[in-house]
Amino acid sequence: MRLVVVASALILVTACNWTSALAQGSPSREAPVGHRQPKAGDVPQEQQPLSDPNKKLKELDDALAKKLKGICRGC
Repeated sequence: MRLVVVASALILVTACNWTSALAQGSPSREAPVGHRQPKAGDVPQEQQPLSDPNKKLKELDDALAKKLKGICRGC
């Protein structure tokens, strides 16, 4: 008798899991927001000019050259 009760409880639990899985429907074909490939409409149309990565270094180098006033630095 105990075996029948345990088996029927197991069948009910398994059937509930299958029913809830089927009720959710098929999985969505879209990725989550953070994982989507951007589309052309998602990218802003205004393009800012890229800043020169060496701009700050060049400014510092020019300031140093101005302070040294012709002293050779490459010797």
